[in-house]
Formats: sequence, C-alpha cells, structure tokens
Amino acid sequence: MDSQSPRTTKYRALADALRSAIERGEYPAGGTLPTVADLRTAYGATNDTVKSAFQVLAREGLIDTGQGRRTRVLSRRPVIHTSSSYVAPAADGGQQTWTKRLAELGMRGTQRLGRVGEVPAPDDVAAELDIEPGSPVLLRPRVMLADGEPVELADSYYLLAVASGTAIAQQGLVRGGTYRIFADRGYPLVDRQETIAFGPATETDQRGLALPSSAWVIRMLITHRTHGGRPISVDVCTLRADRHRLTYTVPVHG
Repeated sequence: MDSQSPRTTKYRALADALRSAIERGEYPAGGTLPTVADLRTAYGATNDTVKSAFQVLAREGLIDTGQGRRTRVLSRRPVIHTSSSYVAPAADGGQQTWTKRLAELGMRGTQRLGRVGEVPAPDDVAAELDIEPGSPVLLRPRVMLADGEPVELADSYYLLAVASGTAIAQQGLVRGGTYRIFADRGYPLVDRQETIAFGPATETDQRGLALPSSAWVIRMLITHRTHGGRPISVDVCTLRADRHRLTYTVPVHG
C-alpha cells in the first residue's frame, strides 16, 4: 500500500518531470526554470507543490533557488573514476586521496565516516577475502561527497590481521591512506580487481545518495591483493550513475 499522501506524490512527480527535462537539455546548465506561476499553471499545481519540487532538485544539486531571482540550472561536473589514481603515488610522494582527486576535477571532495568497527563478513566480501562467511572483519563505511553532494557510498572491509592496531581501526580519517599502512605492515598492494554492475537504486541507495526512485547506480566490488595474490581488503561501492564516468587504461602485451 502506498503510504505517500496525494500532495507528496504531486511534488515528487513534478520534481521527476523537471529533472527529466533538465537531463534532456530542455533546461540547459546556466539557464533558468519556468517561474512558480508558470509551473503552477502548466501542471495544475499549488505554490507549495512547486516549491517542494524545487527543494528536491536543489538537494540533488540540480538547481539554485536563490531568493529574489529566477531558479537557475546548475552545471554538474562528472566525477571521473580512474582506477589507477587511488593506488598510484601522488605528486607529493603520498597516496592519491578523494580530496586530491576531486580537486583535480575542480570540485571539493569530502567524506562522512560512519561507525568503524568489527562486523561479520557478508557473503560476497567473505568470498573475495577467502574466509568463512560471518567471520569478523573491520568495516569503515563512508559517504563520499562532491561539492557537498553525496555521490558514492563506500564500505571498506579489512582483514583483522591487516587492520587491527592501526589507524584503519580508529574512528577518524587515515592520514596518508590505507595503502601506506598496508605496506608498513608488510602487505604492499600488488593489484586491484574491480567487478562492475549496473542496476536500479535500492531504497538504501535512495536515502544515502538523495536519489529519486527512478535512478540507476553503478555497483563496484573492489578486491585489493598483496604478494602471492592474497586478498587483504574489499571495497563495496555504490556510485551515482548520473555523476560518474569510469575510465581505465589497459596495457596491451604483444
């Protein structure tokens, strides 16, 4: 049974219609949306319905509703995911980070860290780490933001032998990155395998990434390995499909 009120359904329907028009280019970046009065007439909506729809689009980073002026469509730059950028050394000798990567793209990269601690390994993570399902692993859950907008959910799972007693296990950001800690503990990163899938956003995705019910996401299962092909950590990531471009350089061996 649908628990939404008629008013809730109306403003979300209007937001969906305007979002689709923006994505089709009917309202290009830098341009303006119709006025509240025009939309009220076109859609048979109330002022409150139109304003609520605008609030939805503003939270998604699609529009700017500054007081006293027309509602403007914002330019949304893509987050370009380049696999090697997160494992290759940065120019300053450290490791590439979300903040540095987004700065290169002209955006401000931040993250919200959830509760760090031991959890039972989910089945897919356990399979990648070659451990029994439900075995204890360390979880670091994060929400990655670009210019304040959530664009990725990233849950990182670590073998306890690798993470225990290090900054990875603490409630705070890891200075210098986790790959440096891997190397310092004798587990230098040798390779990284990414498995990618696409699908509709779940309710959890919609809440975490402020997505409409019609949105799709990119799902990535990333396994990090050290010498001998030993897996040491797994990232389970959900990316906004409308904000990401995936770029890979694959060596060709003759």
